[in-house]
Amino acid sequence: MTESLVGTQEFVGLDDLTHLCAGGEAPFLKSHLIALERFATDKSAGMAGRDRMFEVYHDTKQQLSWLVNRPVSDIALLGSASEGVNLVAQTIDWGEGDNVVVGDVEFPSMLYPWTSLATQGVELRLVKSRERLLDLDDFRAVVDERTRVVAVSQVSFLTGQRISLPAMANIAWERGARLLVDATHALGAVSVDANHCDYLVSSCYKWLLASHGVGIFVWNRSRVPEILPTNVGWHTVTHSGGWSNPTVLALRPDADRLEMGNPSFPSLYILRNALERLARVRAKDVERHVLELASDVRRRLVARNFEVTTPEAAASHAGNVCFKSASAGEITKRLADEGILVWGSEGRIRVSTHLYNSTADVDRLFASLDYAA
Repeated sequence: MTESLVGTQEFVGLDDLTHLCAGGEAPFLKSHLIALERFATDKSAGMAGRDRMFEVYHDTKQQLSWLVNRPVSDIALLGSASEGVNLVAQTIDWGEGDNVVVGDVEFPSMLYPWTSLATQGVELRLVKSRERLLDLDDFRAVVDERTRVVAVSQVSFLTGQRISLPAMANIAWERGARLLVDATHALGAVSVDANHCDYLVSSCYKWLLASHGVGIFVWNRSRVPEILPTNVGWHTVTHSGGWSNPTVLALRPDADRLEMGNPSFPSLYILRNALERLARVRAKDVERHVLELASDVRRRLVARNFEVTTPEAAASHAGNVCFKSASAGEITKRLADEGILVWGSEGRIRVSTHLYNSTADVDRLFASLDYAA
C-alpha cells in the first residue's frame, strides 16, 4: 500500500476528487494563494516591492538550477516551453540542405516551429513511431552530418514513454547535431539532467505544481557557447551608450539575454512556492513514489486487457500511463462525473500519478473501470 507523500488537503478542490491527471493540469496548492497575496503586497510597495519581486526571480532560478543540474547563468525564464522551442528554431544559422529530426508522436509545440524553415531549404525529418513508441535506432538511421537539431521529449505526452537522454545525446552529438529536450512531463517527477542536452525547455503547470505564464529554458553554455537572440528588450542588455548614444548595446553574457523584459511575476511567485514545497520531499522519494504507482496502474491495465502503450520497464516511463481507447472522451467524462480525473484525448486515456496520489486512488480508478466493464 503506497501512501501519498503530500496530503490532498494541501490543494484546492481535492476534497472529493481523485486527481490522476497531473500530465494535463496539476492541482493548485492552497499555499499558492498566500504566495499571490505576497506578490500583491510587493506590487503595491514601490521600489522596495520591485526589489523583492526580483529576489523571487533569482530565488526561482536558483532552485531550478538544482533541479536541472546546470548553473543559474544557464537558465532563462520565458513565457512558455513553446517559446523556448521557437527560440532555438530562430537562433540557429541554418543553411540550405540542413535538417531537423523529430519523432512523429511529439507534442505540436515540438513539431510546428520547424515547419517554417522549409522556406530556407531546411528539411523536417519525422521519425516514424512503432505502435506510437519511438526507437532510438530509428533516430540513429536518419541523423546525419547535415542534421542541426534533434528534438525529443524526455517523457511523451502521448504514450508516457521515457527516453534515455544520454543515449539520445550520443546519437545527436556523434554527428555534430544539437539536442533539444522538452522535459515538461519529467521535471518534478523523475530525474532531469540538462548536461545531457544542448537546450532544455519545460512547462511548469504539470509535475512542478506551478501555473501557466512561465516556461523554463536551459541553455547549456558548456555545449553551445553562443546564442544571439533575435528579439531584444531592455532586459536583454547589460548597458547602453547612455542618453548621448542610446542605441549602443551590450548583450548580457548569460541566459538572461534571452529574456526581453519583466517576467510574469505572479507566475514566478507561484513557481517559487511550488519548488519550495517540492523541495521538502526528497527528489528520489518522489521519483520512487511516482514510478511505484505508475507501474501499479500499468500492471492492472494489462491484467484487464487494455491496450497499453506505455513501456513496462521503470526506466522507460515516468508518471504517465496511457492506453488506447476509441471512447476516450466518453470514459474520461464518466470518470469525472464520479470524481475521478484522468486525461482523455488523441484516442487514448492518460493516467498520471504524482506525490499526492496513493494506492487508494488507483483502487478507486479501477473499481470504476471494472464496474463499467
